[in-house]
Amino acid sequence: MFVARQKLFVLVSLPHSGIYDTAHRIFQRSSFFPFKGPIRCAGFGEALFAVLNVHNYRLSTREYLRELRRFLRRHGGKEVHLVLNLVLYTEGTHAMGEVIRELNRTSLDIHYLVLQSNYINRQVMSSELLAVLKGWIKQGTVHVNDTLVMGSQIRLDQRAEELCAVIRQVVAS
Repeated sequence: MFVARQKLFVLVSLPHSGIYDTAHRIFQRSSFFPFKGPIRCAGFGEALFAVLNVHNYRLSTREYLRELRRFLRRHGGKEVHLVLNLVLYTEGTHAMGEVIRELNRTSLDIHYLVLQSNYINRQVMSSELLAVLKGWIKQGTVHVNDTLVMGSQIRLDQRAEELCAVIRQVVAS
């Protein structure tokens, strides 16, 4: 009997990209409760998702890794797809390189959903920064979303729908 590897979706963005608003739109939630069980969303049929409701821009890398490990212990190996939000910091107390290295050591089917456009200002993730991220990733697939959002609710909705399509395709595979 073939058993599919558990899928992990990692939304990655620059600070102020609207990553959390995007996640809320994807999963049709106004918030994610940390101790609530997996959620089901009409856009994904019967698929269940568990969302880690902590952010690496509020927690140091060490604190974030502790929460990530707890999350993986709780939901790992179950029939539920996992979701993380990561803000792309390359250095300092919030740098995500060690988080990616931790994910590289898992047996999960990882899909990095990279949001290139910033919501608050006109900043767009550079190709150099994207290359740094890809250099950290040793296992997993990178899906880049280049929809320019820049303060537009309509474009934020469009980006969320494009990411939903990617997630649906991955879940169906």
